[in-house]
Amino acid sequence: MKGLSRFSVENKRALVFSALFLAVIGFYLIYQIPEGVFPDATFPRIMVIADYGLAPLKEVEMEIAKPIEEAVMMVEGVRNVRATISRGSAEINVDFQWDQDMFRAYQLVQAAVSGIQHELPPGIQLEVRRFTTSTYPVAGYSLTSDKLDLLQLRDLAIYTIRPQLASIPGIFNIEVMGGHQREYWVNIDPQKLAAFRLDYRQIKAALQKTNRLSFVGRLNETHKLYLNIADNRFLNLDDIKKTIVAYRDQTPVTLAQIATVEPAVKETFIACESNLKPAVLVTIIKQPKTNAVAIMNQVEQRWQELARVLPPDVHVQKWYDMTDFIKRSIRSVRDAILLGALLTMIILLLFLKRLRITLLTAVIIPIALLITFIFIKLFGMNLNLMSLGGLAASIGILVDNAIVVVENIERYLEQGKPKKEAVILATGEIIPPLLGATLTTLVVFIPLIFLTGVPGIFFRALASTLSIAIFVSMLLAVFLTPALAVIFISTRPKKPGRFLPQIIAVQQRGLRFLLRRPVATVLFIALLGLIAVTSYLRIPSGFLPEWDEGTIVHDYLAPPGSSIEGTKSMLKSVAQFIMSLPDVEAYSLRTGRSLAHPRTHANDGDFVINLKKGHKLSSFEIMDMIREFDARHEPRLEPELFQVLPDRLNDLSGEIAPIVIKVFGKNLRLIQEVAARIADSLKQVDGAVDVYRGFSRGEPELTIRVSPEAVGRFGLTVDEVQNAIRFALWGEVATTMMQGLKVIPVRIRYPKTDFNHMEKIRRLPLYLARIDRVVELQELAHIEKVPGKTDIDHENLVQVVNVKAHISGRDLGSVIGDVKTMLNRILLPPGVTIRIGGQYESQQRAFRELILILLFGALLVYTILLFEFKSFRTAAVILLGTALSVSGVFVLLLITGIPLDISAFMGMIMIIGVVVNNGILFIDYAEKFLKETPDVARALLKAGQVRLRPILMTTLSTIFGFLPLALALGEGSEMLQPLAVSMIGGMSLSVALSLFLIPGMYWIVNRPSSSK
Repeated sequence: MKGLSRFSVENKRALVFSALFLAVIGFYLIYQIPEGVFPDATFPRIMVIADYGLAPLKEVEMEIAKPIEEAVMMVEGVRNVRATISRGSAEINVDFQWDQDMFRAYQLVQAAVSGIQHELPPGIQLEVRRFTTSTYPVAGYSLTSDKLDLLQLRDLAIYTIRPQLASIPGIFNIEVMGGHQREYWVNIDPQKLAAFRLDYRQIKAALQKTNRLSFVGRLNETHKLYLNIADNRFLNLDDIKKTIVAYRDQTPVTLAQIATVEPAVKETFIACESNLKPAVLVTIIKQPKTNAVAIMNQVEQRWQELARVLPPDVHVQKWYDMTDFIKRSIRSVRDAILLGALLTMIILLLFLKRLRITLLTAVIIPIALLITFIFIKLFGMNLNLMSLGGLAASIGILVDNAIVVVENIERYLEQGKPKKEAVILATGEIIPPLLGATLTTLVVFIPLIFLTGVPGIFFRALASTLSIAIFVSMLLAVFLTPALAVIFISTRPKKPGRFLPQIIAVQQRGLRFLLRRPVATVLFIALLGLIAVTSYLRIPSGFLPEWDEGTIVHDYLAPPGSSIEGTKSMLKSVAQFIMSLPDVEAYSLRTGRSLAHPRTHANDGDFVINLKKGHKLSSFEIMDMIREFDARHEPRLEPELFQVLPDRLNDLSGEIAPIVIKVFGKNLRLIQEVAARIADSLKQVDGAVDVYRGFSRGEPELTIRVSPEAVGRFGLTVDEVQNAIRFALWGEVATTMMQGLKVIPVRIRYPKTDFNHMEKIRRLPLYLARIDRVVELQELAHIEKVPGKTDIDHENLVQVVNVKAHISGRDLGSVIGDVKTMLNRILLPPGVTIRIGGQYESQQRAFRELILILLFGALLVYTILLFEFKSFRTAAVILLGTALSVSGVFVLLLITGIPLDISAFMGMIMIIGVVVNNGILFIDYAEKFLKETPDVARALLKAGQVRLRPILMTTLSTIFGFLPLALALGEGSEMLQPLAVSMIGGMSLSVALSLFLIPGMYWIVNRPSSSK
């Protein structure tokens, strides 16, 4: 390998220039790479939404949901089909295997649904949706005013604001919620309708035939060509009133004679507010694979421009901005990188005691990071919490290779070698173990391609950037470090330190003890194994780390049948309490819909609560305060509180909640009874909050059942009577009227105020033109109030009730342990089965995959060790010594109280690849020494003297590089804290393993037979 080191020395100027040139390119590309909170990904979930008006629930279940479920279950790659069925609508979620091409899956689902559409009822509206990390809003604003009403605010949002924001590149949709929509109501008097012997269908036809725009030819006059237009469109309300609807005795009957015409607003069952004021809400959804931060910068600039044209009384309030969290989390990771680099430089300076050589080593960090950005851009990745986390995690590792090279150069210089010769000899000697050490670090990440789910998306991004950075650092250590060393390294002798020789003496005494008493090595191994098992059994467990993003969602469910006004009255005290909290910046409230789901009941909705920057109380503390307030002051509400981004991940991956207990069975009433018992018991489990039994009654119904016998006596049909009832109570849009850019519906109906009570509806007069009579509804139909029906859930065509809950104040593993104990006490009736799902199910699947990945990674490391040392025993010794560092991981997790979750498990996998490097360095030198003398003990002691300093330096630089992440100093850094703590725990123990245990085991398997 001297040829490579000689090449580096002889081409030092070209190599230094090339490295700096690539670093400049990387610096430029930083600003060209999209920024996001998560890695861009398409989740293996497709939703089919069926809208069938207000059709009965059972009809939707049997005639719509079930055929669609059966069709999509046959699609290749489907692993699970879930359906939620309510009156008039069904949502069918199709979960695919994680290795599926989701664009192809989307096409297959579309084809499957299209193939059965002829079997579905006519008039059904179907939509097929894909899910990506860009599916949900990136920001939200509210419009409020003391002077403008909600009709004017919505017009402002639709016709002024939305076009301006939608023109920004990268915007997918601007959604406007709340406010009122314009309509013109033609209120027909049923008595006058009967007096003129008119049918409402004649009124509708007359309006449609009058309000027309037609092409009627062309006129060529005096060399000019005119387009002939017959334009009878309505221009104002008087035009509508003058519409001739019929002739009686040669006299025209106008609409004004039988109806009043008035401007009105469309009846909606959605209400929005912000900061205690009625509001119109505007949400922004970006396109996939676009830069959320850059888009929001343009959005903010566009709002400033709009402020000049908006009425002065209109107040615009931002109540959600995901990019605030993106920017804060990226800043925190950036700070962790800078602080880790600084701490690493201090460690190097303390050991090397020369500023030049310290800077020479530390310069690898920024150059390697900047070059890594080139690859991030080339591979189409974005800058997010996990990809930048990979860079932060690499800080301590990046300089390891350079440290080993520089330390070896220093050693040769201390032996009196000339500078150039020392650089060539030292670098050439160290390249083989350097390559082996780097390969062992990289190969542990290869099995991560088998990790599925959200953990796979997250940690593949982290592993990718980390691997790129480590690979780049190895190239720089081999080529750039010797080139810089021959230019900048000083040959002046330095004063010998006092501290390091003392450490070497301690190591030599300890190692001699182990060499004299091999049984001590065996006892050391047994003790570490015992500590690992004991600690593991006491560690809390989780799925993904919790982080505080500063945005809270407060879902709520009011009692069944609550109207919009009734629900809002219950929420008034809750809204006032939220605004009274000092840490709350703003909130938005939706009733009758939610942020993520456009169709809910009038008693359902959510708050989105935006906390102030630097809020004193955590989001988790504020959520507990709101829960306590709800329970005390508004017990009728069923609350559910969570943060936006974790819930978004749950939704994308198909998880309903952290705790889900699925109750399956054929008898819906029976499984609902079991679910209710489980929910009552779950409320007693410590740490389980926001418990929901999985079902609630829908809106109560006023059932009008037309009697076939009664309508038969009048010579009518059920269909004719039902259409007349619908017209009277709800109306029909007969035509539209243009006003500028606005298309305003014209609705014909009976006056609304006439039928606001059940008794008035019973006496509803229906003019039936066929028999030329006015008949009261009660003569034709039976009318009664009935309770609403509960929504129905299916999973793989089986009825299921999902009891769900969130967790507060405890870890997932301990809560699930109590849940299992609770479920064992519940007697299940025949035909009912239960299964625990939610995050627990995802955690167990991820842990199984990670254990296989850990074993696979260890086997790959073992393979590299076999190539390097050509001995099964030596490779096994190094790998076993490395694996025992997991004891340090478990102990530090136990001490800090951090759960063993996916992030911590990722740290364990990284430990295998990083700690093994110290063992390679140690044993590689010992075996080189054995070529000069056959004394194994002497070779091990000599390796300890020579390799102690680089092992200490690389270990401490790695530990201090991870320290800022372990402290979780900034927002979003909680995601990487368990990984960093795992690394620090494992690396801390690895010093003893590398300097004592691995040589001790090597002595046991390689000592001369006379010593045994």
